[in-house]
Amino acid sequence: MNTTTTTRRRVERAPVSLTDERLERLRDHIRAKQEPAHTAWLQLLQTAEAELDRQPAPPRDWFVPWYYVRPEEHQLRKNGLRDDANASYAQALAYRMTGEERFAHAAIRHLNAWSREIETMSREEDSTLAFSNLFPAFLFAADLLRTDSPWTPEDQTVFEQFIRERALPMNCMDHKNNWGNWGMVLAVACAAYLQDRELLDRCADRWRFFIDTQIAADGHLPHEVNRNEGRHGVWYSHFSLMPQTLAAEILRVNCATLFDYASPTGTNLRQACERLIPWIEQPATFPYWKGAPENLVRVDYYSYFEILRGHWPDFPADALLRKARPMSAEHSAPFLTFTHGTPL
Repeated sequence: MNTTTTTRRRVERAPVSLTDERLERLRDHIRAKQEPAHTAWLQLLQTAEAELDRQPAPPRDWFVPWYYVRPEEHQLRKNGLRDDANASYAQALAYRMTGEERFAHAAIRHLNAWSREIETMSREEDSTLAFSNLFPAFLFAADLLRTDSPWTPEDQTVFEQFIRERALPMNCMDHKNNWGNWGMVLAVACAAYLQDRELLDRCADRWRFFIDTQIAADGHLPHEVNRNEGRHGVWYSHFSLMPQTLAAEILRVNCATLFDYASPTGTNLRQACERLIPWIEQPATFPYWKGAPENLVRVDYYSYFEILRGHWPDFPADALLRKARPMSAEHSAPFLTFTHGTPL
């Protein structure tokens, strides 16, 4: 447990996504070995332990080239942020569950490096999309460490300045497809961290805009289903609905409950998510791809269903969740079975 005399910032915490009540409930689940949290916690703890000695590697110049032009360089540049941010979040969660400061110090090492060592930030090619869909894990980590941790007030001030002046402008919320959804996640997570009420309200308006404009009458996403002749259609549908779900959860905690919002034409988030379920269960039924169903890409990227089932107990995804738990993700919000999973 905490034994150091490091100066602590003891201010009331305004959570980005995980409230103090949810964190206490997660501790109770761990103590009681209650599923699905218990098994997911063991997975998370293993990750946090394995990454304790990881050294952060922020680039001097942030730039990510187009994936479909230079895929190897794209992955190399993007994955450094992904791995550092997700490790920091795992360690921050482990600290809040155990009180062991070794986890806090490891998470803080990454937060401090990424907020101090980047000199330039490009908005060219895939730079804004990659930053928008990976950096929020740092915000979730920072949120868990901003009170009652060894993260110094001085370092927190530097991080907050980085969020306001450099991270937030990297959002790509103005796009109309999945780029816009991910840009909204970055913007709303920054807004929640900074407690910027005006920006939270703008993000809520943008969230409604995406429901109004991205979903067809039958629930499919016209911007996404035909990607690469349909081969990536289910994957890109997940890649749009996952950030829409994450943003809705952040907004729910901070200012607006939108999970049951319906557009003027009646489209809604649940309709779009339920449209995916038969395609996940039986890929051969996906009508936008004419090739072999086994060649569909990343059909199973649905860990965000954990959040949805918590809001819609009758959401018909129990069989999928039972098969795949514990679930995680590489974009912004790993460990969703632990943080949001409910008993089936």
